[in-house]
Amino acid sequence: MRFCWPLLLALAGCSGQNAIVPGGIVSNNPCIDAVLSEIAAPGQLSAVSVYSHDPASASAPIAWARRYPPIGTSAEEIIAARPRLLLTGNLASGGTNAALAKAGIVQKSYGVPASVAANLVQIRDMAKAIGREEAGEKLNAKIETALGPDEGAGRARRGTAIIWQTGGFVAGKGTLQDELLARAGFTNAAEVYGLDQWSQLPLETLVRNPPDIIFMPMAGQGKGQGESQREIALRQKLLRYFPKTKIASFPDRLLFCGGPTIIEAMEVMRSV
Repeated sequence: MRFCWPLLLALAGCSGQNAIVPGGIVSNNPCIDAVLSEIAAPGQLSAVSVYSHDPASASAPIAWARRYPPIGTSAEEIIAARPRLLLTGNLASGGTNAALAKAGIVQKSYGVPASVAANLVQIRDMAKAIGREEAGEKLNAKIETALGPDEGAGRARRGTAIIWQTGGFVAGKGTLQDELLARAGFTNAAEVYGLDQWSQLPLETLVRNPPDIIFMPMAGQGKGQGESQREIALRQKLLRYFPKTKIASFPDRLLFCGGPTIIEAMEVMRSV
């Protein structure tokens, strides 16, 4: 067995399983990993987000992610990995960004896109950053095919629907998920309830005016264990009292990112 002593960990970026090879492309964001799983060439990546190794938080395929060493978000880990390019989210602290800049780490940051158009632009930019423009266009074409015609534009609506995340949050106006619901032909009930962005849905509001469809994680699908799983189980019991409301399985992992998760999300929405 190979041991990773603290000094070697700092100098070589030892991850506890495979050392991170310096000079490659590193991602420490699970949403970015999902895109890279579709567009990166073999051998391009040195590490992926530690969250992509966990089925509860991964958006990229687990088998794909586990081919690469995991890395976190601390400046120490990233500097030790010595990447030629870091692809990361946009929530790093000013101190982390300053430390990375001082160490000469080149990075590109991406937030969660709020629309399909912003998502396609983001994928093109990411593909350009790693020299894989053609692969980026192929992924965008797959997403546009999955989206299909906008059923919410000038067509009969399929009823009201919400996406009810673990923790009681729903996707409202100004989110990518709101646009996906509209494209699938649904009226987002979050708007009916007066909820914007990611807002918590009071149970009393839902009971008074339940939607036609609720997209939500089922028991065993929610992020984490314990309290969140009990919450989902209680929801499922409660919703038995609303026989006219249809429950559709929609894992939390379909909410965190754009990219290829849009394809699966649209498949779920259109299958109801």
